[in-house]
Amino acid sequence: MTERAILLDLYDTLVDGDWHGWRTTLSTLTGIDEDTLAMAYHVTRLERNTGAYPTADDSMRGLLMAAGLAAPTDELVRTAVEAEEDFGAFVRLYDDSLPTVAALRERGIRTALVSNCSHATRPIVEQLGLPELFDAVVLSFELGVRKPEPGIYEAALRAIEADPAEAIFVDDQAAYCDGARALGIGTRLIVREGARPADGFAPSTNGHTVIADLSALL
Repeated sequence: MTERAILLDLYDTLVDGDWHGWRTTLSTLTGIDEDTLAMAYHVTRLERNTGAYPTADDSMRGLLMAAGLAAPTDELVRTAVEAEEDFGAFVRLYDDSLPTVAALRERGIRTALVSNCSHATRPIVEQLGLPELFDAVVLSFELGVRKPEPGIYEAALRAIEADPAEAIFVDDQAAYCDGARALGIGTRLIVREGARPADGFAPSTNGHTVIADLSALL
C-alpha cells in the first residue's frame, strides 16, 4: 500500500447498528409506531446530521414532532434522550475493524473517522474508544457539513494533514464515495455480508472498487 491516509465511515463500515431494535425501544417509550418513527428519522436526517438542532434534546424534540407529537413534554424528551445515550448497546464493532485500524497506524498511515450522524453518535464513538484509535474524528453534526459535500472530506484531510492524492475513503454508500472521488481521493466501496444500512445500497457501484471487509485495506 502506498497511500498515507485512510478516511473511514462509521455505520456499516466499522460498526453494525441495530436500528430496528432501537426504534422498538423508542416506540415503547413514546407510544409512536415504528414505521412512523422511521419516517421521522428520514425527514429530519438533514437537520440532525448538520447540527441544525443545537442539543441532543432539541434533536429528539424535532424527531418526535416530525413523528406527529405536536408538543412533546420535556420529561418525555429527556427520557428518550437518556435512552438514546445507551444506543451503544445496539451497536457492535465488526471483528476486523479495530485490528485493521491499528495495523494501518502501525504502518504509519494516518486515519480519520468520517461520519454522517447526529448528537447520539458522539457518546457511541467515546464508548468504543475510537478517538484514541484514530488520528481524527470528524462528525457531520459537529462540523455542520455532511457527505457527500466536499467540506467534510476536506476537514478530515486537514485534520490529518493529508492531500487527496495520498488518501483513500471507505464507505458503504456509493454516493458518498462519489463525493470523495470528486476531490481526487481514492475510494473503496465496502459491501459487508448481512449489512443493513439505513440508506440502503445503491443499485450501482459507480465504478468504485468494492471490498467485503476492512482487512482488504492491508
